[in-house]
Amino acid sequence: MSTNIKYNAVMVANLEEGVEIWSKMFGLEPLNKISTNQFGVTAQMLGVDGEAVIEVMTPANPDTALARMMEERKNERNPLGEGLYMVCLEVDDVQSTLANIEKMGGKVIREEGNDKVAWVHPLNLKMVLVELQEKGYSNMGAAG
Repeated sequence: MSTNIKYNAVMVANLEEGVEIWSKMFGLEPLNKISTNQFGVTAQMLGVDGEAVIEVMTPANPDTALARMMEERKNERNPLGEGLYMVCLEVDDVQSTLANIEKMGGKVIREEGNDKVAWVHPLNLKMVLVELQEKGYSNMGAAG
């Protein structure tokens, strides 16, 4: 099984501020328009030469999984709960990867009607959400 990191996602309290920081520090450029997905995540993908590097995301409302994770991560040194949210891995075959994860007792989240992308629940991976995308599948994550 071949696995590559496709991009990483960070959660921020203020999307515009987060996009500005990542863009200026690393010379990244927006790859799409800011959008909100069905999970209540507002995001923008940043990259270099059209290749995704970092997806900057914020909760669209306080009832989302992203908002709950940020709330759980709040502490004295991180009062907004910001930080790494997700790693997107590119795999040869999403369905066989999911079968292996489930065989080991892992919980997976599938996207209805799309067998080329899925997620591994963060409770299985020390509180990091992992998105699996099948090699060749073109998707900009939550940012569309």
